[in-house]
Amino acid sequence: MKFCPQCGQTLSGFDLESKQGRVQEPEALSRKGRMRTAAGILTIIGGFIGGSLLMTILAQLHVSRVLGVVPLIVAVTGGINALKRENYRWALAGAICSLLFPPFGIPAIILLVRRKGEFQEEKEYGGDSYKRGQAYYESGEYHKAIAEYNKAIELNPNLGLAYFNRAYAYGEIGKYDEAIADYSKAIELNPGDAQAHYNRGLDYYNKGEVSKAVSDLEKCIGLSTEPELTKDAKQALLETKNSLGRGESK
Repeated sequence: MKFCPQCGQTLSGFDLESKQGRVQEPEALSRKGRMRTAAGILTIIGGFIGGSLLMTILAQLHVSRVLGVVPLIVAVTGGINALKRENYRWALAGAICSLLFPPFGIPAIILLVRRKGEFQEEKEYGGDSYKRGQAYYESGEYHKAIAEYNKAIELNPNLGLAYFNRAYAYGEIGKYDEAIADYSKAIELNPGDAQAHYNRGLDYYNKGEVSKAVSDLEKCIGLSTEPELTKDAKQALLETKNSLGRGESK
């Protein structure tokens, strides 16, 4: 059986040379982040209005308008950081500057404080790059998916999901060495990942390294808690051992 990488459902027909992993997505990435987005918009608008008002007042007092430009710039920069979920300190600094127009600045600060955890999630789960990688993968644009997973890994070098899914994408374009390296990293980060052992075993088979494929498939069977995965691993192991008997190992 093959697993559909998008929905996880089984497909008819067993193909030992096709990987059968799921493209995984962490639950936290499904959150909309509407409060954080609202905070970013409020910060930018509040900073722009407040900064403009301050510059007008300064001009009337014959004081340099530069003093009003600084909080405006900080507010806009902070608002952009809030929208992108990139830097909480900048986002908060921007919200503070937007207090120059309290009707927008006060709710912006309240929303940011409540959504502080999302900024950590962004780093932990590779940010928008991970999600774009998923989208490119699902549309069959594997090279673009790999490029986005690269960015996600740069943001969080310990993001096992990104290594797993990048490995899957590498395998789809026949780059088995790269795929095996990424599955190995995913296993290093999560030694109990039966699916990674399974996929790596199939890629070893595709390279002709059948004895290594056998080892990974056996490991998968020992670790798996999913009946469908266990069944497929046993079937793949049987066919792999049969190929050993035919002298196909390296």
